[in-house]
Amino acid sequence: MRIPTLAVALAAVLLTGCALAPAPSHDEVVTRALPADTRIPPTWKAAPETGPVVGDWLKSLNDPQLSAIVAEAIANNLDLRQAAEKVRAAQQTVTVVGAQLLPQVGIGLGERVLHDQDHSGHTDSTRALASVAWELDVWGKLRAQRASAEAAYEATALEYEWARQSLAATVAKTWYLATETRQLLALSEQAVTIYSELLRLVKARRAAGKDTDLNVVDMRANVDSALGSVEAARQSYGDVRRSLEALLGRYPAAEIEAAMNYTPDPPPIASGIPAALLQRRPDVIATERLVLAAFRKTEAAELALLPDFSIALTGGRLADPLLTLLRLNPWLVTAAIGAAIPIYEGGALEAQVRIATAQQAQAVARYGNVVLTAFREVETALANEPLLARRAVLDESSLGNRTSAVRIATQQYLAGAKDLLWVSNLQTNQIRAEGDLIKLRGLRHINRITLLLALGGSFAAAPTMRGID
Repeated sequence: MRIPTLAVALAAVLLTGCALAPAPSHDEVVTRALPADTRIPPTWKAAPETGPVVGDWLKSLNDPQLSAIVAEAIANNLDLRQAAEKVRAAQQTVTVVGAQLLPQVGIGLGERVLHDQDHSGHTDSTRALASVAWELDVWGKLRAQRASAEAAYEATALEYEWARQSLAATVAKTWYLATETRQLLALSEQAVTIYSELLRLVKARRAAGKDTDLNVVDMRANVDSALGSVEAARQSYGDVRRSLEALLGRYPAAEIEAAMNYTPDPPPIASGIPAALLQRRPDVIATERLVLAAFRKTEAAELALLPDFSIALTGGRLADPLLTLLRLNPWLVTAAIGAAIPIYEGGALEAQVRIATAQQAQAVARYGNVVLTAFREVETALANEPLLARRAVLDESSLGNRTSAVRIATQQYLAGAKDLLWVSNLQTNQIRAEGDLIKLRGLRHINRITLLLALGGSFAAAPTMRGID
């Protein structure tokens, strides 16, 4: 056997191997994924005037406490750790699949002793062989499989980045919710003080014969109701803090304290254009990579219908009594080129092609769904921004008027012009209005976080789009 000639032939086969089919472009994937009548507008419907999206949105919130707990969550959150390990596993899968393109080298060692009891003797046989096996990727099937694994790995890395951003947004929302529940707890405690003071006042007036037992009993009911609201608020505040601590990787003991007040509302942000979102949001890009992975998987299934070619080379020493008897050289070298041609597989190979084709269609449809969901999230959050701002102005005005009404009614009650029921109802409405305003302010902050996440800009100055820290 002339090994150099075989090597030259092998190199020629590898160099002339078929190229992979061109992957679908971004525009082609978008066109295939969305219905024919669906068009991406040049600007957002809810905010036609916009500029480019900027990253590092966490810094724009100007909340050092929030920045600190987000950093803690990124370092300790257990769900994020699982996502990181998933990236590492996907990376190693690329190595496993890509190894099929390389020669497989092995060494076999063995020894056998045969004892002849009748002749009181024994014979030894030894074996030391080295082998090289190489599947020739003439058609590109193995390269298509590797390309599919690489695209899947890229998708997993992007999903990890989206998980980081989503975790930061979830922590921020929970932080603002904790601030809201703490303010509502303080408001409930304030309500107890207010109603207790009214109870003291009505008792004094009843003792002076200027009020009735009905008003005393009614005000006691208001105090009891306010005390019940305090307990409910404490429960909500504890629940939110335990949720926040679990996100941070802490034991959920409700020991973390939220901020007492919200930070000032950040200025309006730029939202870019809809088409740019598809090449910025990690979850959208990840789904597009999965379309590419499915495309290469389909290509590999189609190429599996063609013959497979391989080369094998074995050499070593085989010492055996029979070889000695025949005076044969124990050193040997063998080389072979083989071909495996699928003739009848019971329709399995064709079925694999149809399965891969269907999975590719599923990946395309999934991408379209993710795209429309991303657009909906941005449009909804953009539309809510001015609506919530106008509501805040109206609610603040309403609270001011109700506060004035309580003050005037209290003065009239003390002057004997109004009864206590009138004052009590106005006071209840004033407390309820203040609670609604607290919730609205929290909703504005949470909507801003939703918008920042939906736009796909990173919360950090240096995002890890292709890997893990």
